Amino acid sequence: MQRHTLYAYVDGSDLDDVVAPIEEALVALAAAPGWVASRPTVVNQKRTAIGGYPDDLPDWELGINLVLPDPGDEPEGWFGDVARITEHLAKLHSALGREFVIGITDNVTGVAEDLFFVESDPPDLVGLRSVVGVRGD
Repeated sequence: MQRHTLYAYVDGSDLDDVVAPIEEALVALAAAPGWVASRPTVVNQKRTAIGGYPDDLPDWELGINLVLPDPGDEPEGWFGDVARITEHLAKLHSALGREFVIGITDNVTGVAEDLFFVESDPPDLVGLRSVVGVRGD
């Protein structure tokens, strides 16, 4: 099992009006050929609201996961998978007005850290490379 998974989810929980087009676009992206490190998986998981205030929306994870290669074992061109996802999300941002958050989960500890927001088209891939810690590709 690889140690890290990149997640790229819609930022927010009020997703009823955008769930269908986002999920459709991400399913097509994940099914497309040409992935270098691994094929991504689409996530659409609406959590049940627990506690909080009556008007609180439940957490909703809608996006895509990509298992990352272990550091030192990256295939050539692996960051292209991350860039491909990010560029696709930037187009969805332009079309639907929703921001996306990209982060990395440690699959051993379960700790997740948000690293980057997709809030423009084109996205800042140089900034993304920096926060992910990519030195070369």
